[in-house]
Amino acid sequence: MTALLAAACLLGAGCATETRTEREFGDSVRAVATGQIHDMGAAQYPSKDAVTGGNPERLENVVRSHVENVGEAQQVKTAVQVGVSSSGSRN
Repeated sequence: MTALLAAACLLGAGCATETRTEREFGDSVRAVATGQIHDMGAAQYPSKDAVTGGNPERLENVVRSHVENVGEAQQVKTAVQVGVSSSGSRN
């Protein structure tokens, strides 16, 4: 029973660790998400009502920008090449 408890503690401790990279990545994601919020008050207390409208010029600009900046189908379909070597050298 004691060995099982010790093993569970060690297993739990291993899963609870977080690398510096993971922590910094999480901080970055939170900062970017927060930076995209225009009205913090509305974000903290969002309305339960559905969105019924928007600024037509702004919405049109968003759609136009998205369409113009999306990659061509040929670019998107380009295969990704990954080299794997057992020697540990990079090619």
